[in-house]
Parts: sequence; C-alpha cells; structure tokens
Amino acid sequence: MEYRPIPDDDAGDELFVRYVQYAFQPTRGPDVSEALEADDRPDPPRFRRGLYPDEGDEPVTILSSYDFTTRLRGTTLSMGGVSTVATPPEHRRNGYVATLLRELCREYREGGTPISALWPFEHPFYRKYGWATCNRYLDWSAAPSDLRAAASEPAGEWRQLDRDDWEPLDAVHDAAMAGYELAVDRTGEWWTERVLRSWQTDPFVYCWFDDAGTPRAHLVYTVTGDWGDRTLKVQEQGAADAEAFGHVLRFLADHDSQVKAVEFSTDTDAGLLDRVADPRKLDCTVEAGPMFRLVDVEATCSALSYPTDGEVVVALDDPLLPEVTGSYALSVADGRATCERTDAPAAAETDVGAFSQLVCGYRSAETLATAGELTADADALATLDALFPKATPLLKEGF
Repeated sequence: MEYRPIPDDDAGDELFVRYVQYAFQPTRGPDVSEALEADDRPDPPRFRRGLYPDEGDEPVTILSSYDFTTRLRGTTLSMGGVSTVATPPEHRRNGYVATLLRELCREYREGGTPISALWPFEHPFYRKYGWATCNRYLDWSAAPSDLRAAASEPAGEWRQLDRDDWEPLDAVHDAAMAGYELAVDRTGEWWTERVLRSWQTDPFVYCWFDDAGTPRAHLVYTVTGDWGDRTLKVQEQGAADAEAFGHVLRFLADHDSQVKAVEFSTDTDAGLLDRVADPRKLDCTVEAGPMFRLVDVEATCSALSYPTDGEVVVALDDPLLPEVTGSYALSVADGRATCERTDAPAAAETDVGAFSQLVCGYRSAETLATAGELTADADALATLDALFPKATPLLKEGF
C-alpha cells in the first residue's frame, strides 16, 4: 500500500466526493454531480490523502486534513484537523484506516505539527488509535420567552453583517475564547467559507456592538420549520463576557413572536440555569465534543509554558505510533522546559490518549489515576498535577 496525495484535479475531486458521499450520506446514491456543484467554492487550506494499493488507481480509504493554529498552555502550536475519513464498504475491516491515520500522523510529525484533533463519528473508534475527548459542551433548547429573565438590559445595538464583514466577529471570537485551551486562531478564509456559509442556505449573521462601538457578541443562525412550529438554530454564538452573553439571550428572546424554540450550544460553565426564571423549562444535554492527541510528545511538551518547576519521567503507550511509545523525561526549570526520550525508570505510566487529556487540561493527573488510567507514585502524581493544572479546553471549529 502507498500513502499519497489524492490528485488535485477534476478526477480527484470526483473520487473524493464519491467516497465521502457514500460514507456520510449513503441515501443520496451514487450520483455526485449535485455534491460536486455544491462543493464548487473556495475551501480553507487542507490536503487530501489516500491509501492506494500497489496496483490500481483508486484508494482503499481516504481522508482530508486542515491546518490550524491553536493556543495550548501559553504557546501557539500547529494542529492537524483530521476530517472526512471514508472507506468504501468493499475495503472495510482490513485495517486500512489505521494505516492511513498512522501515515498521516507521521506526516504531521515530519512537518512540525505536533498535535491533532478530530470530530469522531464514534468516540470508541478513534480512542483505540490514541485520540481522546478534549472537551464537553452543552446543547440547549428553550422557548424564546423563557430566556428573557436572563437577558441583559437593552444597550448598544445589533447589526446584521454579510459574509465579508467577518473582522468584528473575529474580535468577539478572540475575546470570548481568551480563557480556553485549544482555541483556534481563525483566518478570514475560515470565517467566510466555513463559519458563515452553509451547504443549503447561508445563515443570518448579527453582531452586537456596545455603546462605545466595540463588538462584543455575535450570532450565526438559521430558521427552519413551518409557521407555528419554527426553530431558530444557532450555528455559533460568541460573547466577550457575561453581559454580552445576556445580549445574546435578549436577541434570542426577542424572536418569541416568530419561532417556537431556539437551539444553541455553550461551554459547560455558561451558568444559564442560574440566570433564567425557571430552569426546568430549559432542555439541556451534555455532549462529548472533539478528540485530541499528541503526535510528537517531545516537541509539544518542550514548547509549553508551565506554572512551576518540576521533573518527572512518564512512560507512554501509543496504540497507533510505535515510535511514540516509550519513556519521556520532562524537566522544567526557571520557566524553560525540556522533554526527551530516556531509559530512566518511569515514575508514571499511561497511554497517549490519557496523557493528551492531561496536557490540554481536560482531566487532571489525580482524576486519571482515580479512574485507573494513570499509574504513578505520590511524588510523580503531585508533580504532574502541578505542571499540568486543570484547565478548560474548548475546540469549537467544525471540520
């Protein structure tokens, strides 16, 4: 088998869409002409790869990957976003996806991309390859009027924007994501071609400006359904602070004459149940979000900022990358970190998925140890908790 790019031409486009449509929309059948026409638009930078048999010009499995710039523990890193992994039914259950992902992660390592993320169709499927959940989020559904008590007092103004007016939205996004790990630095192309576009109907886009004219909240949404049973579905909302979030809620509440329900998502610390008049009237579901993993342990851990000094040797098992399996000596002194392979005895043992959760702040060392996913002596456990304190990752990008 050969891991190589899918040709960047009409034949490559047709092959890629055909594989993806069967994998994710099998009811649409074999005709991909409509999908090709809908896909005829600029796309943020990504590359496409396939695993090809030694003889034959069609791959047995494919994927695409986006290049993100993300914040993690006080530094900025390149992160590979794995997307559209698709295998035709005649090639499934042969281990091809594992081979494809392994070669992709090796390409990441060689290209200076030390971390990776993806949105799984099934969490257990990608967990066995070393990715692990990195954040949760809340899905809300409510009648618009039930949000009014949580709204901020009227101030500033909401302005409708078009797809080219993404810069105020980007300012809101940067402010809203300032306290989160794995926040992505969005490009203008990502805004215009992914956030503010839809395959069927482009969304409404609004931004709230305070009395000083500073953009502090935004909403991207669609309205679906028939009269009397319409739903306002928020594709994305962002708010710089609690007051700005209150203006988001007021904007949604003001649709009470038009829609029966509003649906939106927040992080798990939104505190909305404490702000509304009757929390029992809101439906709230906790959802597992995207998955994350380190593909280069030395590069990642050497680049991070740490709140304290410390030394620890950790043994990692990687089910996908044998070159990652082994022991690592992490040393932090005077604000500078080094992480190197070592033959020294390990004071802690875990797998790359659990360690990735520790690094991004989703789970603490103590939590992992209690769950039986990390084994460590008392000193090593305390050191890991001190070096990697609990944080709040939030990867919002859909890809």
